[in-house]
Amino acid sequence: MMRISEAPAIEVIGDDRCTGCFSCFNACPFDAIEMKLNQEGFYRPVINDNCTRCGVCQKFCPVLTPIKVRDRLETPVVYAAWSRDKETRIASSSGGIFPELARHILENDGVVFGVAMDTRSLLPKHVKINETTRLKELQGSKYLQSNVGMAYREAINEARAGRFVLFSGTPCQIAGMKLFSQRLRNDANILTAGVVCHGVPSAKVFLSYIARLEEKYKKRIVSISFRDKSKGWSKFMISLTFEDGSTIKKYHWEDIFFYGYLKNLYLQKSCYSCDFNKFPRPEDITLGDFWGAPLKLRSEEGVSLVVANTLRGKRILEKLHRDNRIELVEVSLEDGARFNKRLIGEYTTIPPERDLIMSEEYFNHFDMLSEKFINMPPMPILKIKNILRWVSPIISSIIKRI
Repeated sequence: MMRISEAPAIEVIGDDRCTGCFSCFNACPFDAIEMKLNQEGFYRPVINDNCTRCGVCQKFCPVLTPIKVRDRLETPVVYAAWSRDKETRIASSSGGIFPELARHILENDGVVFGVAMDTRSLLPKHVKINETTRLKELQGSKYLQSNVGMAYREAINEARAGRFVLFSGTPCQIAGMKLFSQRLRNDANILTAGVVCHGVPSAKVFLSYIARLEEKYKKRIVSISFRDKSKGWSKFMISLTFEDGSTIKKYHWEDIFFYGYLKNLYLQKSCYSCDFNKFPRPEDITLGDFWGAPLKLRSEEGVSLVVANTLRGKRILEKLHRDNRIELVEVSLEDGARFNKRLIGEYTTIPPERDLIMSEEYFNHFDMLSEKFINMPPMPILKIKNILRWVSPIISSIIKRI
């Protein structure tokens, strides 16, 4: 008779604390874990009959097991930063620092793991690239939970082969990658870049929103860009491309799915009080938008908020700066976090209507959901709110200087 020693990690932490980071999926030696979208539209481990209750998944779960970060700086270094290449900067969500990091790794015979949109499902997934011609796949914010697949195992294999690896993702995914590499004692060649994460919205709500648009326009959507900067960084647009090649664009404050996302109506439960989206952060380098950038540094081409959390991260940023690939301007953590509270782990209250939104009655019917719960203000008010959001940091910067 088989001895039962340990419960699967998901049974210990429960669905509400799970981040869907895929670490247990990558770690299981018996392939006893499958990752599937649950009823709410978030990836969760599903235990199959291969499980021996060995407890390995607990050891690789970042929610249960503390992470040790190599060369962590006692005081993280915060920068305003941007690519010196104008085309790269404009094509990126903010200042274009991630593609510059990735290009440096690739040019030195390394590999990059990042998030690309699957053109069939319109959901993001982690992919490995080893050539600069594919960098565009990884640029731009995805604002959805990605399917990590076996990317942790692949990254470890590349590192063991002596190649330098850049691995990017959300803070919980970076925590999973860090724990995975440390457990296998092979993290020396892996550089991690994590984003300042607002939280991930439900994939089922998103797909319901896509279905509504396809019904409205009578044609299939083949791609979506959440951060089209053709009108500028502060006025970024949601861009949809249809199978016939036509596109529609609208300002982010006009998009009802994005508005509901920013109102935190359908985030993953663990995102409301994330253990990883705060200091000390698990990644070597943190990347985000520097919405509160000082007046003299602001540009409609985009400005990145960059944090070096480890000596390794600081050194590679300084290397790119010396090589004239990026501009780095050191700023205070106070300035960096003033209009970006998720950088320092400010928690978000779970909206009382969230559980009802996630019920089958609503998440499969986006028109019903949006009409009952999202309640967008009239467009003139939304435009004024966006102007104030953009101007507030400028006013704050002027007052500070005075």
